[in-house]
Amino acid sequence: MTSVAVIEDHSTTRKMLVELIEAEPGYRCVCACANSREAFVEVPKHRPDVVLMDIHLPDRSGIVCTAKLTEKLPELQVIMVTVYKDMDLIFRALNAGACGYILKRSRPEEIIQAIAEVRAGGAPMTSEIARLVVRSFRAPSPGSDVNGLTPREMEILVLVADGLSNKEIAQKANISAGTVRIHVANIFKKLHVRCRTQAAAKYVRTKECGAHKNG
Repeated sequence: MTSVAVIEDHSTTRKMLVELIEAEPGYRCVCACANSREAFVEVPKHRPDVVLMDIHLPDRSGIVCTAKLTEKLPELQVIMVTVYKDMDLIFRALNAGACGYILKRSRPEEIIQAIAEVRAGGAPMTSEIARLVVRSFRAPSPGSDVNGLTPREMEILVLVADGLSNKEIAQKANISAGTVRIHVANIFKKLHVRCRTQAAAKYVRTKECGAHKNG
């Protein structure tokens, strides 16, 4: 059972998202908040697996709310759900700790798919946005955790950074999709990240730092 929290100030949209989650087998909505003040109380209390977060809340932005919640709950996975396609907002949201970014006009099945994708280690957004996001992350600290990966994990991380799905990675590496999921989970743990985009960002920055040193 995947537990989900909804943080959305518009009552009709909030109700729609709650009903959508409750109607889907294997999912349940554990709390629904109209602002960040409520979220700071209810989300830590219920500890959901995933949060659907509106960017513009009446008291604080969803970006600030995301940063504070993921700081307190490192395992929390946040998907921004918004009407905005502003690249700056996307970058800021993901830098704050969000693992995905979808639009409110998304079809119901797309919203459920995004939750499932995040739970499987994915980052629900277009490949174009993902590539831009990878280049936007801050460089990792010296002595990158990438150095602690096994050769096979490094191989898979490179394919993740190329935007391949678990199924595509399995085909290229000649292993099962289940084995890929295990490797990806281990990569996330070693790199201290929550999603594929953040893992790819660490790889890209490490590669860039290496190029500068060799140049």
